[in-house]
Amino acid sequence: MQCPSNRLDVIRCNQLLDTAEQLIDEQGVVSFRFAQIAKKSECSTNTLYKYFESKEDVLACLFLRNTTSIQIPIFINENPNLTIHEHTLLPILFTFEAIKRSPIFNVLRVVSINSMFWQLASTQKIDVLKNRVNLFWSRIKTPLEDAVKEGELKATQFEIDELSQALYFFLAGATSSYESRLISEKYLATDNDLCYRHISRIMNHYQWKKPITREMMQSLSARIKLFLDKGHSNIRSCETCLNIGKMFDCKTESNLPLKMP
Repeated sequence: MQCPSNRLDVIRCNQLLDTAEQLIDEQGVVSFRFAQIAKKSECSTNTLYKYFESKEDVLACLFLRNTTSIQIPIFINENPNLTIHEHTLLPILFTFEAIKRSPIFNVLRVVSINSMFWQLASTQKIDVLKNRVNLFWSRIKTPLEDAVKEGELKATQFEIDELSQALYFFLAGATSSYESRLISEKYLATDNDLCYRHISRIMNHYQWKKPITREMMQSLSARIKLFLDKGHSNIRSCETCLNIGKMFDCKTESNLPLKMP
């Protein structure tokens, strides 16, 4: 199923996805039905099928337009003086702050990257989804490679791979555990300082010229909060998702204008 190619299609797609997000908020991911999107949007099922083949297509698109990979480049443009340490922390802390503001994003993340769901989406959506997930991985790994080049981190390529995986696995495990709401508070504390300690221990297991500190993370988190508090409602849309397209490596990324296709 092809993404929209003109302004009117983009507007209509956004409207349908907004409706789907409302249905998920009201009924949950499992309970809402594909046909309800058309009914609630007051459009025909033919119109709905013009843009989406299935519920899985809708879930993939909702995840894609909510990904932090869409928002992080804009944050970097607005904060051009980030240190290399802050760049390495950015994808992890940004995701935690985004999830706090949008529990639906965390649900979509857990569901959409499950192979039982995404394999049922259309081929084009699957291609974009794979690239968007790999783009986020590159956001973790590339700053670590840059830190080595700048002499701020002493690490082999194997250690860079190891550290990037450790950060991603910590993020995935923590966010999935919080989202489940099954674990008692005596086992899973939600304190920010505890999260910062986990991250600093993972990072400082490696040879940084300047250690990663709680103060670094607090300062960066505060800037992320200010950015997210602005709203940036035009970021979470088909337009920005289309601008990123099938990009899979942040090394090839330039300034991404918020423009209609």
